[in-house]
Amino acid sequence: MENKARLQQMREAQGYSRAAFARATGIPLRTLESWEGRVRLPRDVYQLLKAARALGCHIEDIIEETE
Repeated sequence: MENKARLQQMREAQGYSRAAFARATGIPLRTLESWEGRVRLPRDVYQLLKAARALGCHIEDIIEETE
């Protein structure tokens, strides 16, 4: 299995490019890049909710557990 962030896997499975997903959700492209590159963790619940709605899932499906 590839070592991609869960959000990236889900986004790609639905055919969204990063730019298209950013436009669809209103989440800044740089924020998505940081999340998917695991530079920053998603912490803004409102942004997570927008992402979950666009992907048709729950916030919990996007969040990755940290060790």
